[in-house]
Amino acid sequence: MKNKFFIKKVYAKKNKIYYEYTIDGEEKFKKLFWLGEFFSVEYNESLEGIPESILVIPLLCNILPIIWMNKGTIYLNQIDKTFYKSIKEIKKGYDKMLPTIKLRGKVKSKQRVNNKYTQTNKIATFFSGGVDSFFTLIRNFKESPDLITIWGADVDYENEEGWKVVKKYVEDIGRKYKLKNVLIRASVRRFIDNSELEKQYHDLLQDNWWHAMQHGIGLIGNIAPYAYKHRLKTILIPSTYTKETQVVCASRPEIDNHVRFGSTKVFHEGFESNRQQKVEKICEHVKNNNDKIKLRVCYRSLKGENCCECEKCYRTILSIISQKANPNEFGFMVDKEKMQQIKDVITKTDIIQDDKIKNLWRDIQKQFKREESFWRENEDANWILSLKL
Repeated sequence: MKNKFFIKKVYAKKNKIYYEYTIDGEEKFKKLFWLGEFFSVEYNESLEGIPESILVIPLLCNILPIIWMNKGTIYLNQIDKTFYKSIKEIKKGYDKMLPTIKLRGKVKSKQRVNNKYTQTNKIATFFSGGVDSFFTLIRNFKESPDLITIWGADVDYENEEGWKVVKKYVEDIGRKYKLKNVLIRASVRRFIDNSELEKQYHDLLQDNWWHAMQHGIGLIGNIAPYAYKHRLKTILIPSTYTKETQVVCASRPEIDNHVRFGSTKVFHEGFESNRQQKVEKICEHVKNNNDKIKLRVCYRSLKGENCCECEKCYRTILSIISQKANPNEFGFMVDKEKMQQIKDVITKTDIIQDDKIKNLWRDIQKQFKREESFWRENEDANWILSLKL
């Protein structure tokens, strides 16, 4: 295999992991990486004492899909034995998702290290503040999960203003529920050339690289050093879709559930529930526990808050209303004028032509139709009953 990725050096200084690597092979392969900005990961606590075979996992998880797509080989000094064994099963998940694409690649390590440890009962969950995150948190309150939030995923790696908002938001949640915040800054979307990945693979995948190929294991891998240090039992990654929604998406049970490192396992949580059912559970929790939850669902806003202008915000607002709850109490700004705006945009534009999005709106519509006689009398929302999907 002529496309080669050489991991030369991996080391931690205080709370940051540094990686040094070189790339060789076809020009189109080399163009997928920014060699002026190497991958790095920074945590809100020290990484001293964590072995190289674990420290290398965040980088590996973010380059494996590129290696497979380009029939490449990764060369490195050490790798965790558990993670190495899991790679084969992870790839099977990609193969199942992309049966028409031949994915080939190898990982060659000088040493496979046994990092097995006695687990604690501690778990952690990825937490952004969205519907999927809160649904997972609510279902696992009793286990007091650590909350993992990554700067560099939906908030850009260089967007300090947006990150300050998100950081305060998730830390407020942590204090409220007496949960530990695990804050990680990772250049998961900066060390690669996203425009080149789009150019080479969008037509093949019919989706962007981050969503289709990277973000599942690309996010999970970043927690490996923390999981090793704290002997975590399980890491939860909240689901986005359900088994009924067959789409190309890098985060899915047949991929995520096979990721292992040390003695820690990963679980793709909530796959049996669609988004509408998750909103129902959140609204039910708020009502029954006199709790207040401010959702953060928007990826469009650069400030880390809900813009209340995009399809995802609209979708969540209508989901909350369908539960006879007030979206203003869940982090949105909605009045009669806003409801008219949502109606006009949804009914008069092609904002929800994508099949994945249509399915989500169908679930919302079904909820409204369950109490059709009630909603017929509501002039702000009754239009959704006849929305053609």
